Amino acid sequence: MLLKKAIWMILAVMLSSSWISAKDVRFELSQLVTEAFKKEEAKNQVINLAAMNKMLSQRMAKDAILVKHDIDVDYYNKDLQESAKLFNEFIVGMYDGNESLKLPKQTDKDILAELDEVNGVWKDFYKAVSNFYQEGKVDLEAYHYIIDSNEKLMRLSHKLTQTLQSKNILNTHDNQVIVHTLKFADRQRMLTQKMFKEKFLVYTKENAERNNVKLRGSIILFKNGLEGLINGENRRGLAKVTNKPIQAKLQQMRTLYLEVEDIYKKQDMDINELKHLAEIDKQLLNLSIEVVTMIENTLVY
Repeated sequence: MLLKKAIWMILAVMLSSSWISAKDVRFELSQLVTEAFKKEEAKNQVINLAAMNKMLSQRMAKDAILVKHDIDVDYYNKDLQESAKLFNEFIVGMYDGNESLKLPKQTDKDILAELDEVNGVWKDFYKAVSNFYQEGKVDLEAYHYIIDSNEKLMRLSHKLTQTLQSKNILNTHDNQVIVHTLKFADRQRMLTQKMFKEKFLVYTKENAERNNVKLRGSIILFKNGLEGLINGENRRGLAKVTNKPIQAKLQQMRTLYLEVEDIYKKQDMDINELKHLAEIDKQLLNLSIEVVTMIENTLVY
């Protein structure tokens, strides 16, 4: 709306010079355009951080599992605590506003209702993360809460993200195509963490049968989603990504995934394969974050 108003003011300058000076109009126009772009940036940031929380829910669970099994404890505990801090800053910022994160205080009743749902799970989850590893010991009660609740937190974060998108993104044909593409790219980002989490739970024999079934489903979703983004898929209404820089990132993701696909699919793995999987997991996550950001930047708000 602000951009439309700015355009009308340009026309006013062109058509009239009798009752208002062009200098005044240019100043007001500059203010309107600046304000409009700030609001667009804020909308983009809100949606980006909400979607990021889906991935963080899975990364925190993955990190907790690795710490529990004494694998690179300092690194993964630090990663766990930093992820929890990011998640919490978003929740608090949505309620109160956060200037440094460029998060405006939310007032929409539908968004606030869904934010309350996320926060209802997050409060205990955050407490569990905070208590999880202290003085070199794992709190098993906290650990089990993280493992039992992370997917519920992910689902509620996804629901909030969808509502934010529907409220803030213009419903143009191009945006519909981009949002559908973004949904798959965002899911890829989350699945990089979910797959590794499930594979490690199978490796450590924690509900191995159940997690193996979930892992097989995650592998199918990840591979099909990646191929759909690269080549398009009519059945899911997914258009091929034609942007060359984004396509290049997707190709890199495919190469990395194919490098570890057999490890994900095999029943057992040794410690060297686990370490290799962990390294590829980091690279896949970083690439998927870049892809999501690049797609988001093509949206019109």
